[in-house]
Amino acid sequence: MSSRKRARDESDDDEPSFGRQILPVANLPADFSGMPMDGMEYLFTVRRDAKRLPMVTRVPNPYEIPDTMAPSTSARDSSSRHPSLPSTEWRAQFETRFKNFRKNISQPTANVQLPQVPGNRLMPDKKERDYCLNKTKKHKGMRAFADDSDTEVTYGAAQETWRINGDGDVELTSQSTQRMSLHLLMYFTHWINLHLDDERSPPFPRLAEVHAQWIFFLLTRVDDYISADDMSSLRNLARACLALLKILLHEEQEARPNGSSIGKSSCWIIISTVAGIWGQQDLWMDAEGMLNSIGSK
Repeated sequence: MSSRKRARDESDDDEPSFGRQILPVANLPADFSGMPMDGMEYLFTVRRDAKRLPMVTRVPNPYEIPDTMAPSTSARDSSSRHPSLPSTEWRAQFETRFKNFRKNISQPTANVQLPQVPGNRLMPDKKERDYCLNKTKKHKGMRAFADDSDTEVTYGAAQETWRINGDGDVELTSQSTQRMSLHLLMYFTHWINLHLDDERSPPFPRLAEVHAQWIFFLLTRVDDYISADDMSSLRNLARACLALLKILLHEEQEARPNGSSIGKSSCWIIISTVAGIWGQQDLWMDAEGMLNSIGSK
């Protein structure tokens, strides 16, 4: 009797759902829009609205990075960009390699101890130590004068020399702090500005390629997040390199070997570092305006 009642109450139109239906549900049309008069009609509207909801929902990820590199935008930027500016692909690759280089120099391996070799012993055994002591006792006694053949005097001792314009030392630069690096970069900016103020008779000579290497090394010691004053100092450095680059383009100088004056490639690298690593993208607009003003290609 119970099985017949269950078969009569169940409807073939109902979709299978989790659990067992206990309360009765009214059989109303799907487009029912009236006010439920009793509990059966109310349960019908609840079940109908529940079927319209998706089975699985996804919460939007607040940390999801949108895809900003659209093909149309990239093509439009490449067509309107000045040909002398570094390409977008080169900038992205340079930023990645700069960050990797900064991580490598911040993790020195000079003090890492090598694994001990099984056959390499730091202290000899007791038998070997006794043998060395007995052999020393058998040596002849002290003499008043030593033989000339046994005495070797080395007069050619290497003397330390200091080169003012020496190459950048990674070990020396890794010992400098961020505050010291920013202070030295400020002096480099002042040097460039003094040279540009009076181009015909500058008080200081133009920066050399080795100075550009020092600037690059010092930039690796600066963190990604700095204060507004420090950011202004880096922007002044990039703008000074832009002004120096304008003179180099006027003179039509090519990149020179190490030891000569600073070249265009070094200026572009310094500008790219400040604009890319610290997010100063407006510097590229200044660089493009400078190139358009002189008509360089």
